[in-house]
Amino acid sequence: MKKLKILGFIPAKGSSRGLKNKNMLTFSNKPLIFHSIELCKKIKNVTPFVSTDSNKILKFAKKNKINFDYIRPKKLSNSKSNVVDAILHSLKWFEKKNLVFDLILLLQPTSPLRDLKTVNKALRLFQRKKLSSLISVTKVKEHPYDCVEVLNKNWKFLKKNPNKNLNRQGYKKNFYFVDGSFYITSTNFLKKNKKLTIENKTQIYITQSNVNNDIDNFEDFKITETLFKLKKKI
Repeated sequence: MKKLKILGFIPAKGSSRGLKNKNMLTFSNKPLIFHSIELCKKIKNVTPFVSTDSNKILKFAKKNKINFDYIRPKKLSNSKSNVVDAILHSLKWFEKKNLVFDLILLLQPTSPLRDLKTVNKALRLFQRKKLSSLISVTKVKEHPYDCVEVLNKNWKFLKKNPNKNLNRQGYKKNFYFVDGSFYITSTNFLKKNKKLTIENKTQIYITQSNVNNDIDNFEDFKITETLFKLKKKI
């Protein structure tokens, strides 16, 4: 199997709307971003890289041996920015330095519960099957038939139950949630489609996690930190 060059892309804006400066908040005695950096450094054939608009985060990344003088442009760092545009911009930056990557492994700092073994297995699967795109998912606890969408004073079920069965045991069990733990894509796929995923083309990788560990607010932060500490004790 050809050894592919993989960019471990860790997006870390200096500011955030849901939880201020969350990437540098102390999480289990270290800044939140530290845990994604450390995991990324342990993956073979992956070049860890932090994409940030913050000098503080850049300095921290360098302190942890991520030695790239890259600052993400402000236009790619606002609340409406798309991470795909940030990845594409960094690829062009690397190409000017004669560094070309075959794959992108996206590791968001807000998903610290991921584990090294799972990411490695997903990468091996990706390369063995010669995939173009892969995302991690977890089992949905609350069934979509239970979810409602509120529209002004009206509402509707997110998904109709064809069996009209109110017992949870009668629900289908093939619903999953994109948990944000990791995304893997070929550089060619990303450049061509300007997307990380395409329905029915992107491979689904089912993780063993029973929780959605994407941190968006303070409550998510504290719950995930508790789960992280418990996981370390197991």
